[in-house]
This record gives sequence, structure tokens and C-alpha cells, in this order.
Amino acid sequence: MVVKCRICNLILKHKLKVIIIFVFTLAFVNILQVFFFQLCWDNTSKRADELVDVVYTWVNGSDPRFLANLRAFLRTDVSTTTQDYSSQRFDDKYELKFSLRSLEKYAPWVNHVYIVTNGQIPYWLNLDYEKVTVVSHEEIFADGDDLPSFSSPAIESHLHRIPGLTDRFVYFNDDIFLGKTVYLDDFDSSSRGFVVYLAWPLPMCSVDCPWVYVGDGQCDTSCYNSNCQMDGGDCDGYHGQSLWNGSHYWDKSEIIRYQRNFSDTKSNQRALYQNVSVSGRLGLVSVPTRISRLFMRNATNVTRLVAEHNKQVILQNKLTRRKREQRATAKPQSAAFDAYGASLQHTNRVLNLKYGFRSRYAPAHSPIMIDRRIMEGLQATFPKQFLKTSRNRFRSDDDMQYAFSYYYYVMNEKQYADVGEIFDRFDTDGSGTWSDREIRTLLTKLYDLPLSYGTVDHFEELLLNCSRQLETVEMPTPEFERYVDSKLPTVSRDLIIQCGALSEVLKVKFGTRRKYKYETINNAQSSRVTFKMLNSNISEVVGHLDEIRRGTKKFVCLNDNMDETKYSENELIRAVLYDFYLSLFPKPSRFELPSDFRNRFLYLDELSRWKTYHFKLKLCTYLCIGVLCYLTYCNLLKRRFLYRLFNKLFY
Repeated sequence: MVVKCRICNLILKHKLKVIIIFVFTLAFVNILQVFFFQLCWDNTSKRADELVDVVYTWVNGSDPRFLANLRAFLRTDVSTTTQDYSSQRFDDKYELKFSLRSLEKYAPWVNHVYIVTNGQIPYWLNLDYEKVTVVSHEEIFADGDDLPSFSSPAIESHLHRIPGLTDRFVYFNDDIFLGKTVYLDDFDSSSRGFVVYLAWPLPMCSVDCPWVYVGDGQCDTSCYNSNCQMDGGDCDGYHGQSLWNGSHYWDKSEIIRYQRNFSDTKSNQRALYQNVSVSGRLGLVSVPTRISRLFMRNATNVTRLVAEHNKQVILQNKLTRRKREQRATAKPQSAAFDAYGASLQHTNRVLNLKYGFRSRYAPAHSPIMIDRRIMEGLQATFPKQFLKTSRNRFRSDDDMQYAFSYYYYVMNEKQYADVGEIFDRFDTDGSGTWSDREIRTLLTKLYDLPLSYGTVDHFEELLLNCSRQLETVEMPTPEFERYVDSKLPTVSRDLIIQCGALSEVLKVKFGTRRKYKYETINNAQSSRVTFKMLNSNISEVVGHLDEIRRGTKKFVCLNDNMDETKYSENELIRAVLYDFYLSLFPKPSRFELPSDFRNRFLYLDELSRWKTYHFKLKLCTYLCIGVLCYLTYCNLLKRRFLYRLFNKLFY
């Protein structure tokens, strides 16, 4: 009791010093918090290659500020035929909330979640949760003149610039949620590489011209247009007048197209061509030697019959072609512009110019693992195309499609090895020379099996000739490198590099290989991914949702394709959809505020101004307390000095 009284007396005696110590301690604690946060951030950055973040893009399409901004740019920037600004592109039906619930339930290994918005904040989002951050477009767009952006391809092209993002991240559209437990191996693994989810073949580039016809070595008139890149150069060897004069070669080429699509022709037409050879390049119809011998006596009649039949087919083809051209050039009255399909075709044309003409598949509607360094390489390979994509304020026909371009960049990029690297690849024991065993392994990869004696002898003679003609640094043959009957010299690294004939063969066979490891999941829509288009038909929507309930797959995408004009039906579908989400994920996640709370600020700029004001107010409060303590201390010292001076003078 006496000790307590002494402590109290001591505090009362030095109360000024105690107050100053308390203020400085409080300030020191705040400084420590800042340093601790920075230290944690640095540690997270150091472990970024071991962790995986998730990135969402989100917009609230019913927000008044957003709608006003949208209308302002619609009046000035939009070409209604090549850009998509339909309301379903921005409509929010709580997809993000339930996608985050599925993420917490089925992918707890996720390190952090970034939600990229145009400055909006979901009213239900728990901003105090340490695993979520809202990022504005201003923080990631390289050029501020591209803002505001209403284009998802433009926004996606900058996602890898999010500050603090891990080297690898998974990108989710907010209309995608998880239906089963998902592991990191579902996106990437050290053994298999990137997992590429593919769906269906790309649609035809024009009427009667699938992409498989383009660049196949045969001139196809239906593919000779800009959308199909002029048939990939297959028609470059033809004289323009003879191909397009519409009187002779054009019409014969139309017959060739019917031959190719023989299922579209009538049976009597098909029968005449079963024994006729057709040249796709010259458009000529001729009778083979075997048939001409058979009908030698009636050659004139056969020629006349073929000519008459061709005239009938030509007339029919012209009428069909004109109808198709009218349908193709007619402006649709109600159908919305398909920006996604148009951007797929545009991206495919860009990839054709870089990697050659080949059949490609659309990416499945699933999350995609992105490596930031690979994305930087992709955009460095196609800088003009991605710059144009970033500048498009709305989804356009010349956008680079994000997942499609990334997948096929990973699948088509090659790395090139010189002869020395190829030598090291087969020098498995690291001796600097090739043993007979290593040479045998090389031969099995160079030639067809089984290896013949002549093949082995030819290769050994090639090595012997090079060793006799070239001057290389002599190296002793390591022990146990040669078989007893071997006649080979020491096959060193320098010998292989200088042996021109052999080095060329090695470079052709082994000089090019995949730059990135990957595994393709073909027809992912049937095995891993559920993709449903929601229209304004309530019966169809309920049927789609019941199918998902019955057999839920790992990834589920519900794409909005509702008719804007059917307001009452759409409201009912929203209610049904919300009930469906609740049936799958009834438990709120830690990303959400309690149901009776909502965010005070719904815009990042308002929240930032409030935080700045709050920080300044806090700082001013601390400064005022410090100044007040200092003045009080000075005042006490002054009083004590005057008191002592007065005592000395008068006593």
C-alpha cells in the first residue's frame, strides 16, 4: 500500500514528464505500425513467386455517376456498328459477392484478392479484411488519356500492372464462380505447365469459309476476302481477271466449292462428279484417262453433258451466292453487335500473321492463370494491337481478346538452342564428350526405329570424317565411354560445333522447342466448365440453373444475354438467380460486411479524401497536444526560475 502511494505521489510530482512520455510513446507506436506494415509488404513481395493472387474486374452498371459518364461518352465516341455498349455488359446481379463466397469455400489457398473497378466500391465489401484490396483503373492504366474505359478487354490488358500483385495470378470474370474444390494444379504445375482450357473451334471467317480452308494451299473463292485474310495467300498465284471475271473461272471454282461441301449438293449433281477430276487452282473440269478410255466412242456426248450440267449448277450457284451476299451485307435490325466474336476473329488474324495459318479454338469461359512476365512478353510482341485495345473505350471488333491471345502465345512461342546447348542436352554425365551410350540415345531421337546397321554406320562415318578434317583441341576419352568394338574418336563439344553437316541436322531436329510448358484441356465445356447464356425466357433460365444444380463442375459461368426491353421478365430472372446463388452459397464470407452494415463510401476517391482528412486531423491533434505540453513545461520552468530569483533577492 505504501509502495502504491509512493508511485502515485511520484506521478503527481512529475505529471508533466509523464504526459510528454505518453505522447512520444503514442507517436512511436504509430511509427512502428507503419514500419511493420512496410516490412510485411516487403516480405510478401519476396515470396511473390510462391503465392498466387486472384484478380476480379467489377462494375456497378446501375450507379448514377457511372451511367452519366457512360451517356456522355456514348454521344461522342461510339460507332454503333463496331462497338458493344449494351447494358448487360455492366449489369450487377451480385455475381461478385457469391463468386467470393465460392472462392473462400473451394480455394482457400488464395493469397490475396484484388478487385479492379472504375473507382466504385461494392456497398457490401468488407474493406477492413486484410485479404482484399480495391484497385481503380487510374492505378493500372499506363496512359491516363485512355480513361474512362468501359471496355473489359482494355481493362484486362492492364491487370498485370496492379501494385503488389504476385508474379502469377488467376483472373476471374465476376460472372464465374467455383462449383468444386480447386487446386493450384488446375491452373499450373511444375510438371505439366500451364493448363489451357479450350472450348469450340472458331466460327467461320465468312460464309462457307471455315478457318481450316485458309492457308491450306488451295484457292477458295469464298475465302478470298479481308475477313479471311485473302485465303491466306492461296490465291496469290492466280491472275485477278481470270479469277474474278465471273464468266468462266469464277463459276468453275463455285463448282469446286460444291464438290468440297458435297453434302450440300443434290444427289444427281454428286453422281456426275464421282468420276471427274477437279482442279481447285485452274477451275478446270476434265475426264481422267481411265474414264476417257471407257467412253472413248462417246467423248463428245460426255463433254456436252458435263458442260450442260455445269451451266445449270453455275446458274444455281450464282443465285445462291447473291442471296448469301444480300444476307451478309444486310444490316441487322435487332441483333446486337457481337464484340466478343469479332475480337476473337481479329485476334486470330493477328496470330495468323505471326505464327502461321492453323485451326484454333476459342478459350473456355473459366478462370485463367496469368504470368506477369509472359503477359509483358505478349504485349511486347504485339504492341500496336494492345495499344489500340487500350484506347478503345468500348468493346470493339479490333480488340485483342485477353485469354485467347495469352493461351496461343504460350502455345506458339519457341526457344532456340545453339549446337552447344544441344550437345549439353545429350551429354547426360557432364563429361564434355559423347559416350557410345549417349550417341545411341541421340540416334533414337534422330531416326526412325528400329535403327538399322546402315544408319549407325553412316552416322559414325560422319563423325570420323569431321574428326579427320577439323582441327580441334585433343581430349582424352574418359574411361568406360567406348564399347570394345567402337571405332569412334573422342566426340567433344568443339567437334560437334565445328562439324557443319551434323550441326545443321541437330539444329533442324532439336534447335527449336516449346518456350513454355503447357497442357491443353480440349472440349473443356463438357468436362471442367459449365457455360450458360441467360436470356429473358424464365423457363429456359430455370432449366439451365437446375442442370447446374444436378451436376456442378469446377468452373461455372453464367453469361448475361437478356433482352433489355423485357424489364419485368428480367427482374424475375434476377430474383430467381439470387435464390440460386443462395442455395449454393448461403454462408457469408469474410469478404462481406454483416448484413445490417454497409460501406459509408461507395467511391474510392471519396474514401481517399476521407482518409486524407482523417490522417491530417490525427496529425494536427498530436501536434497540438505536443505543443501544449511543451508550453506547459516551459511555463512551469519559468515560474520556478522566478520563484527562486525572488527568494534570493528578498530573503
